[in-house]
Amino acid sequence: MAEAVTIVLRCAYSIPVKLECPAEDSAPEGALVLVEDASPLKAAGTLNNGVPSYRVSGIGEVSMRKIDLRFAALLVALWLPATLASAQWDASTQEGTSTTATTAPTPPPAPSDQMVSTTPQPAVQQPEEKKGLEVGFTWGLSIGVPIALNVSRDVVRPGANINFFGGADFGFFVIGGDAGLQWMPIDLNGVNVGGTILSGRSPLTRIYLSLPEVRFQVPDLKVVLPYITGSFDMNFWNFQETAVGCGYWYCSQYSVYRFTPGFTGKAGLGFHIKGGVYIDAGFQYSFTGKGSFFESSQWWLAPYVGVLVRRR
Repeated sequence: MAEAVTIVLRCAYSIPVKLECPAEDSAPEGALVLVEDASPLKAAGTLNNGVPSYRVSGIGEVSMRKIDLRFAALLVALWLPATLASAQWDASTQEGTSTTATTAPTPPPAPSDQMVSTTPQPAVQQPEEKKGLEVGFTWGLSIGVPIALNVSRDVVRPGANINFFGGADFGFFVIGGDAGLQWMPIDLNGVNVGGTILSGRSPLTRIYLSLPEVRFQVPDLKVVLPYITGSFDMNFWNFQETAVGCGYWYCSQYSVYRFTPGFTGKAGLGFHIKGGVYIDAGFQYSFTGKGSFFESSQWWLAPYVGVLVRRR
């Protein structure tokens, strides 16, 4: 009987378990082969039979080397581009260069049903802002001729009237007042007063103040300015009535004026000249109660002409 030969082989394995032993074919037939591996897998057996038993305590040395080489190559492949990019970034930062923002990609064209029309649209007119109430000032100066209506014109002659008007101009209406002085000559030839025959001519004087006076007008016309007014009058009358007043050192004679309430209405037309200047012409109708001067109510008509100025 031939002497048994024992051969020790160092093998590698992989999962699933597969033994790769170099120079297995060189072992003689029937020789006992001991497979020794530095890896955790230990197996023993003959070349003619399978491994009867084994135990796994780790991964084989040969396969681990292959896996380690592949993993190392993968790490190098991933690390090298990152290292180059980092080096370029550091170099650009040290040289003071700045990076530019990435331009956003152009959006795709809108669908045909959402295409914007290139036809120019008409401009939208903004609503005009409402202006506040504008206030100006209007004033005028006029000269009139008062004509008494309910007395004999042979006794009460046509006279003269000087009038000043001023007020706040709101466009279509004016609120203000006026003041003036009026004379009407009285012819006394043959007038019997209490048995006394009077002669000569004396003026009937009126000083008046009209408050308030409201004027309605049409301001938008370019050529003319039509208007009507109404006012309440405070009249103070005098006709040859005097009184004597004495102070500490001397006495003096003064005229006595009597109060009567009244009303005046006007209708006129302003003819535009230049800027806010108008030639003013119209008629004035006045009424006065008895008051403390007349025995009955009186009224008269006075055509007038003057100048009117509007400041806006």
